[in-house]
Amino acid sequence: MAKAYVKIWVKAGKERDVRDQLLDFDQVMTADITAGEQDILSLIEAPSYENLLDLVMKKLRCIEGVDKTVTNLILEDH
Repeated sequence: MAKAYVKIWVKAGKERDVRDQLLDFDQVMTADITAGEQDILSLIEAPSYENLLDLVMKKLRCIEGVDKTVTNLILEDH
């Protein structure tokens, strides 16, 4: 199982809309609105890193209101 934390920056006032759309994807485990560097921090799981990156690049980045994403692949967890 491939996992990553995705930091998401969104247009002002679109935080809840983007969060709700993120949670429509089965691979999105969490989508938390945050105060700090990013607007939303999301945990994503997919069968492979290729599937995970495909989801981020082709679907999540296309959500209206998303300005920028940074994907942090999880290499080891416990």
